[in-house]
Amino acid sequence: MKIDVNKHLTLGAKRTLKAFRIAMFEELSEKDFDKITVNDICVRSEYPRATFYNYFDDKIDLLQYLWSYIAKDVFERLAITSENNTLVDAFNLLLGFFHSNESLLTNIKENNGVNSHLWHNMSGYLKHEVNKVVYQYCANNHSNQVPAKMLSRFFSDLLIGMLEWCLFDEPDIETKTADEYLIALLNGKF
Repeated sequence: MKIDVNKHLTLGAKRTLKAFRIAMFEELSEKDFDKITVNDICVRSEYPRATFYNYFDDKIDLLQYLWSYIAKDVFERLAITSENNTLVDAFNLLLGFFHSNESLLTNIKENNGVNSHLWHNMSGYLKHEVNKVVYQYCANNHSNQVPAKMLSRFFSDLLIGMLEWCLFDEPDIETKTADEYLIALLNGKF
């Protein structure tokens, strides 16, 4: 991304980023990522290509920004309380995001599902973000018998694996049941 979104942004920059974010999200809800063009995004956002390239290198750069925006939104709502509750809360927030954005999930499922470029890109980014949150918790908990980096990797893989299973293999599973499975896995009760 050509601008630092962590710094103070002007109202115009925020408005422009929002327009591109919404345009990409709408495009992803309708067609496969590989079929989306920068021109499609610009037409939908009502901004010229020159403006797009002032903010992003390409559509992949915009996609990464979209994932970071979603992750930031989801994880800002996550209050760190205890290891199990944090992971269950994170899982529920992510599951809730997909349930409230059915068109995006439908598009992913229709375009090679769990093996799609879009899902790999998104789940990889989300796994990275979960890893950071879990690492922060583990690093602050000095009673760990296992290194914090290993724990964070294990738990982030578990969380994203569970999310993937619920979205693609068991889409009709009740959230309560999924939570019970996740808690059982977290507690080593198979």
